[in-house]
Amino acid sequence: MMVYVIAEIGCNHNGDVELAKKMVDAAVDSGVNAVKFQTFKADKLISKIAPKAAYQVATTGDKDSQLEMTKRLELSYDDYLVMKAYCESKSVDVFSTAFDMDSLHFLESTDMSIYKIPSGEITNLPFLEEIGSLNKKVLLSTGMATMGEIHKAIDILEENGTHDITILHCTTEYPTPDGDLNLNVIKNFQKEFQGYQIGFSDHSIGHMAGVMAATMGVSVIEKHFTTDNNLPGPDQKASGTPDVFKALVEGIKFVQLAKGSYDKVVTPIEMQNRIVARKSIIAKRPIKKGEIFSEENITLKRPGNGISPMHWHEIMGMKSESDFNEDELVTDARFETQG
Repeated sequence: MMVYVIAEIGCNHNGDVELAKKMVDAAVDSGVNAVKFQTFKADKLISKIAPKAAYQVATTGDKDSQLEMTKRLELSYDDYLVMKAYCESKSVDVFSTAFDMDSLHFLESTDMSIYKIPSGEITNLPFLEEIGSLNKKVLLSTGMATMGEIHKAIDILEENGTHDITILHCTTEYPTPDGDLNLNVIKNFQKEFQGYQIGFSDHSIGHMAGVMAATMGVSVIEKHFTTDNNLPGPDQKASGTPDVFKALVEGIKFVQLAKGSYDKVVTPIEMQNRIVARKSIIAKRPIKKGEIFSEENITLKRPGNGISPMHWHEIMGMKSESDFNEDELVTDARFETQG
């Protein structure tokens, strides 16, 4: 199963279409499968009294409100259509996460094929019902959610018609400390939600967590993307740069190649190496035809294309069918040779 890698540009473009295009170019060069944006109207998403998160204060200061900060990050509906066309011209999948109902309705009009439910909306009943009614592929992010809340969200989606659901393990910390990644939750989800695809929404620094998630059998990895961690904005510090994404994609390719088959098989090169590495029954000293095989005249040495040492006890006491020189492979019609 190939891992689907999503570069979430989100709002790291800071409302600048030209910067967004540069980010798309860099993401495509990194080898990702898809680019994702965030679509919202700040005044429909955030009240005037909503506080900033601690990480937002750390990255953008405390002189403005969450609403004021977020307004500067909007990509207009028309701008998203420009970016959608630009991504399609680059032959990379593109979609966006809606954070309010008006924006969700707009994205519906763009014939979007994948809908991401962000962690903050997993308890938004009308939002879940609307997305469920679309009967499209859904990525359900589970940051901050209990197992019961995840089950409830899935039930609502399915009751409204959507069954193609990928559940994303997520820790809502930006960036997520290594000790809070809890990647074993992926295995827990695979057991708890059998029949569903499991993915990983990664907010950690670097590429190692994503590569490790790939070894655990996830089908989707989503990670915030930026061209420069020093750009203004709340998510830049927790985002992966092009070099991180290139390492992530290469790491995933290695994992998928190295995991290989569940069947234990002897590869063609191993068949060649068996001759070099295994041992056979060898003449310890010159042996005459008719002489009795014993520990005095046979031993075990490389190469491994003679009689297998597994026949050691059987050959003992038998008469030699031929003459053998010292260090010559012992042959005997009563035993097959290995190789």
